[in-house]
Amino acid sequence: MELDQLKAVMIFQLENFNDEEVEKVDDDTIHSDVLSEDDGFGHINSVQIYKDVIRFTLVKQGHKLKAWPSNWLEISVAQLAPQIL
Repeated sequence: MELDQLKAVMIFQLENFNDEEVEKVDDDTIHSDVLSEDDGFGHINSVQIYKDVIRFTLVKQGHKLKAWPSNWLEISVAQLAPQIL
C-alpha cells in the first residue's frame, strides 16, 4: 500500500463517518472535525472504529502496526498517514 492509497482509504472512511456535515473531506481534514468519542456506546465509537479499520487495512496489506501519535485526532489525514504507514 502506497501513501496515496492509504490517504484515499482514510478519506473514504471519514466520509462514511461524516455526520458532523463537514462539507469536504480531503487530505486537509482534521480527524476531530469528523470523528467523535461521544457517538457510540462505551469504547465503540467513530474514533475507535475508524482507527481499527485503518489498522486492519494496513495489516491486511502487509504492513506492521505502528504506534499512532497521541494527538492523531487533532491532525490531518496528510499529517497522520505517513506516520502510520
